[in-house]
Amino acid sequence: MATTQKKREMLVGTIREQRGSRKSQELRAAGGVPAVIYGLNKQNVAITLDAPAAEKAIHSGAHLLDVEVQGAVEHVLIQDVQYNHLQSVIEHVDLLRIDPTHKVRVKVPLEIRGTAKGTKEGGILERQISEVEMEVLPLQIPDSIRVNVDHLELHQILHVKDIAVPEGARIVNHPEQIVVQVRTVKEQVATEVAPGPAEPEVIGKKPAEEGEGEAAVGKPAGGKAAPAAGAAKK
Repeated sequence: MATTQKKREMLVGTIREQRGSRKSQELRAAGGVPAVIYGLNKQNVAITLDAPAAEKAIHSGAHLLDVEVQGAVEHVLIQDVQYNHLQSVIEHVDLLRIDPTHKVRVKVPLEIRGTAKGTKEGGILERQISEVEMEVLPLQIPDSIRVNVDHLELHQILHVKDIAVPEGARIVNHPEQIVVQVRTVKEQVATEVAPGPAEPEVIGKKPAEEGEGEAAVGKPAGGKAAPAAGAAKK
């Protein structure tokens, strides 16, 4: 296992005096992104970030940023990123102040590296999850965790508990959750076509209308994820 960690991006924020959806639209049209810095029992600060710089930092996959506001530097965690309905334009960013001595919870992507031995025997490497949730000190948050699969034989499975993490960090996912496994084509097909239990017919049950019950799709965060913890913003 190895972790990768990029140098923190430095952004410059300017105080945003005027609020409201109309002012935010004007701000975005002028090349800015509205954001708010909050947490650590300090006053919330509404700021404007340069849109291209903010997009570059967020889409790089980094979790932490340094934001300079009126000459003072705030160390923040990208807590939430709101996009437009097309998921193409960043409309607002929530930035949580961090305490280097207190752990936060973040989602970290997994990088699968190598070629499993079992694939040379006709097996197929199946990836079950692409990220894990981790509790870690803010300044030790990795941008990704590299997982080597060279040793995996046919029918072998790599679980969450097999992933090594930096000292002091902890993966929140269930330890038995499957990360990757090597299976034969026959096993894969058998799983895909296996019939599920028949649902008994309910007399008088109203048919679901079109679109009913669709789950909401989670938004991407610069890729990333957001940790749970921090003061609630106003």
